[in-house]
Amino acid sequence: MKKNVAVIAICDFISQPNGGEVYLLNNLFSANKDEEIRYYLIGMTFDPKMKRGEWTKIKLGDQFYDFFPIVKVTKDKEKTHIPFRLRCVQGLKKYYKKIVKVGIDEWYIHSAELGIPLRKKNCSVVYHVHGDPSQTLRISRFSIFRTAFWTNRYLSVIRKTMLQSRKIVWAARRSKELYLKTDPTLKDEVEAKSCVVHSSFDTKLKTVDTQLPIDKSKMHLVTVGRLSRVKRIDFIIDVFYGIINDGFDAELIICGDGEELNSLQKQVASYHLQDRVKFLGIANRTLLATVLDLSDVFLFASENEAMSLVVLESLYMGTPVVSTDVGDIPDAVIDGRSGYIIKDYNEVNYRKAAERILSDGKANYIEECKKIALEYTPEKMAQNINEVFR
Repeated sequence: MKKNVAVIAICDFISQPNGGEVYLLNNLFSANKDEEIRYYLIGMTFDPKMKRGEWTKIKLGDQFYDFFPIVKVTKDKEKTHIPFRLRCVQGLKKYYKKIVKVGIDEWYIHSAELGIPLRKKNCSVVYHVHGDPSQTLRISRFSIFRTAFWTNRYLSVIRKTMLQSRKIVWAARRSKELYLKTDPTLKDEVEAKSCVVHSSFDTKLKTVDTQLPIDKSKMHLVTVGRLSRVKRIDFIIDVFYGIINDGFDAELIICGDGEELNSLQKQVASYHLQDRVKFLGIANRTLLATVLDLSDVFLFASENEAMSLVVLESLYMGTPVVSTDVGDIPDAVIDGRSGYIIKDYNEVNYRKAAERILSDGKANYIEECKKIALEYTPEKMAQNINEVFR
């Protein structure tokens, strides 16, 4: 029997806002081949020509999906004064009656607050948790929401969404474990309706022959991500400073943008590394593939993550990873095979791991990196998600 599933997420399902969630969903629906489940996509539009509150079509991969924008963003997302999360809750509430006219059997939400407009409406809800939800406001770029007052209220929202959900999909096993430490009274109920579906990577990544502002005669370390506190790019710069002092002729490539850019540039200047650290901004898919391909080591130091998309992409490009012990990344980054996992932000151990790869040579890791990455294809993820709705 066919089933109609409304997918509600705080993104445009294509590329915005830049981050792991939008790419996860893009990969999921690009790879989906299940004709028994019809997905309706509900989210945001950044296209000035697209109408809010009207069904339209968007193409993901070689497939078209019905898309309903409940929020329209016409200015730089960094300048918005109302968080996207709140705007999506308001939009879903406003257009709920219009959306249900197509006949929705399941509601597949990707943030806890999106369950608020669905309460008391007899909706069957599947909640996909990205990372540890209890940390969501702690890393908000809106300082007011990082206070204990709002954090406690958001924890209440998460709890209610957990209770109302028919099924809870976790992007990482460890995210579930961390969340249950904050609310152990939910352990039995959450465990009973939980499953884990890891993220996937873009198997269509292709390099491009382009001129980059880097010295190809040197070794290269790379990191990719939003330039925010939680990503700990400052720690990576500290590590890189130590690598240079240890005599390695290397450059650090940083791809991404965000509120920490200025402070990171000042940190680089304080170490007199301006000629060694390259800020490339937000990289498109081909540029990202090119940078990952030419780099010797990928450095990852996030404090909060499920299964990092870009870590998987790095492995797929044959580039070993040094990462902090976060989320389920240790499932993919295996010591001595595809890189190294470092605990407790130990700068010395992290630096030694990166230097070991530089000394061994990337070629000794390529085969294992690519082999492990193929356990996380979009097709496998789509199959697992479809099973939830079956």
